[in-house]
Amino acid sequence: MQRILIIDDDEDIIETVGSLLKFEGYNVDFATTTEQGVEMIKNAPPDLVLLDIMFPDKKTKGFDAAGEIKAINPNLPLFVFTAINREYAFDFSKDDIKADEFINKPVKVDRLVEKIKQYI
Repeated sequence: MQRILIIDDDEDIIETVGSLLKFEGYNVDFATTTEQGVEMIKNAPPDLVLLDIMFPDKKTKGFDAAGEIKAINPNLPLFVFTAINREYAFDFSKDDIKADEFINKPVKVDRLVEKIKQYI
């Protein structure tokens, strides 16, 4: 069974998205910090990563983590999911961050599953 790692400090997102992905047949692991998530990727790489951008200690910490994840495993599918453009009106795109896909919060599960199936 394919394994997805969710890296997000929001436990509601982890629980909701994780449950929906489990229902779709995926194994789901989670990390509530980017440091924990990167360590998990080093020790047991998942098939795909869902990474939030905003964390309490640094609003754009996910940008740094994305670069670190891609440095560790350039072929690992990495989806960034965030509300940052909506909440803070930052103008960024795939060219600004090392991610394969951008998923806006709130997450539309059918779109997320469709995108995941394109990668794994």
